[in-house]
Amino acid sequence: MRRPITIAASLLALCAATPALAQSGQGRRVNVTPYLGIDQIVLAPLKGEGDVLTYTNLSAGVTADIQSRRVEAVIDLRYDYSIGWGSRSSDQDVISGILQTQVNLARGLSLNAGGLASRVRSDGFNGPVVRNDSATSQIYSAYAGPSYTSKIGDFDIGASYRLGYNRVDDDVTLDFPGAPQGGSFADSWTHSLAGSVGFGPGTLLPVGLVASGGYDREDASQLDQRFEDKWARLDATLPVAPTVALVGGVGYEDIAISQRSPLLDPATGTPVISSSGRYVTDKSSPRALLYDQDGLIWDVGVLWRPNHRTSMEGRVGQRYGSMSYTGNIVWTGRRSSFALVVFDGIDSFGRVMSGNVASFSGNALDIVRNPFTGDLTGCAFGSAGGGQCFNDGLTGITDANFRYRGVTAQYAMRGGPWNWGVGAGYSQRKFVTPRGEVVFVDGTRDENWWGTTSLGYTIDSASAIDTTIYVNYFDAGSGGRIDTLNMGAFASYNRMISRRLSATASLGVDSSKADDIDSIITAMGQVGLRYGF
Repeated sequence: MRRPITIAASLLALCAATPALAQSGQGRRVNVTPYLGIDQIVLAPLKGEGDVLTYTNLSAGVTADIQSRRVEAVIDLRYDYSIGWGSRSSDQDVISGILQTQVNLARGLSLNAGGLASRVRSDGFNGPVVRNDSATSQIYSAYAGPSYTSKIGDFDIGASYRLGYNRVDDDVTLDFPGAPQGGSFADSWTHSLAGSVGFGPGTLLPVGLVASGGYDREDASQLDQRFEDKWARLDATLPVAPTVALVGGVGYEDIAISQRSPLLDPATGTPVISSSGRYVTDKSSPRALLYDQDGLIWDVGVLWRPNHRTSMEGRVGQRYGSMSYTGNIVWTGRRSSFALVVFDGIDSFGRVMSGNVASFSGNALDIVRNPFTGDLTGCAFGSAGGGQCFNDGLTGITDANFRYRGVTAQYAMRGGPWNWGVGAGYSQRKFVTPRGEVVFVDGTRDENWWGTTSLGYTIDSASAIDTTIYVNYFDAGSGGRIDTLNMGAFASYNRMISRRLSATASLGVDSSKADDIDSIITAMGQVGLRYGF
């Protein structure tokens, strides 16, 4: 069992030694609140086999919102230790949370860093972890790097570098349908370097021109896998109306994916699987090229910006050896925001997670946690717009690279006593793997549909209600894995007892259906106390 004692001890020490901070001034806000909590949780089967499970959950965490001239940071980090009552309720610990920071080092130069920790299911049931403790994975994703923007005469200059690390710690029993047999992600390092120089329309020419280039690389431990992407392009923007412009670009890109072979059992000739369910790499084997695509890339489209709050762009072009379609709609109001993105790329679990964490924007996190487990429910929204959903990235974790296409949308609103967040999306992953691999076959694909919504209402200065509804359908489509439908809902009532002590009561229901397996429906109940320092 995982025992992240160092982080847990640090959180406990922080809660015991650090008082809540609330400072304000011109352009400055610092709110830091460590807390301790205890919850009593009961899980009861309404349909399907299972026992009534009871847990006592101890938690330590910290929330922070820091805004100053040089530093912006939002943090929601929590450690949970669950004590099971009875032989069928095992003990478990979880680290979960999100952090995002930006430090302005000098004019135009900033250092950005962020991270995410969460727990997901490893048995094909894609919802929250409410049962089967032996089939879970702890996910970590973090990034850091500088960015620079400046203006020299009429030219805009930009450069950035991002170092990312992603890790999956499994705690699984490999005796269920769809269990990973060799093709499970372990960890990876990612590098992303990009730069650009150009000028806007009407500056030197009626058309704006931007030359850019970049290099992306990922080194994954599973089979010593390596991804490299080198690209350069020239983009043009030609206004044809006060709010409309034609956009387009042309360039060159070279993408290569390679890996070594798994170690073979000399007796059977089959790949050797480690105790963690992963392939053992044959370090002496030559590096095999799985994907090699280079050549001309181009796209054309339309950009519409009717005002400073709204932007819409759509492009069609040639990339990755076929037609590619991308686009986005972004609207940001004073207390609400909407974003829709159509995406297409060559990706992996590690690069998707690093990109999702780095894409989070917005101040003051509004994170809805599952009250029965402490886990993240999938989306984090900024209180004044912005945010990011991680549902799709955390579904169907694999070590394989894939052509990643789909659409995602999210809406966040906070006004008066109400706050509301909605996220939904669809994605398709077409795998890039050696032909005949145990888990995936080259060209196979899976699909994922997901949606989540959270609604909160502040009754008065001392009480509030939060509700969440979620649904996820995963069509595995490859390698003997199972198709699953998961849905559920929960509601919580929060009440301040004193300035620092609060109480929570929650009720919920979770349903999972996998292929020909009967549905499993679980009722959940929780009562707890939380003390903020």
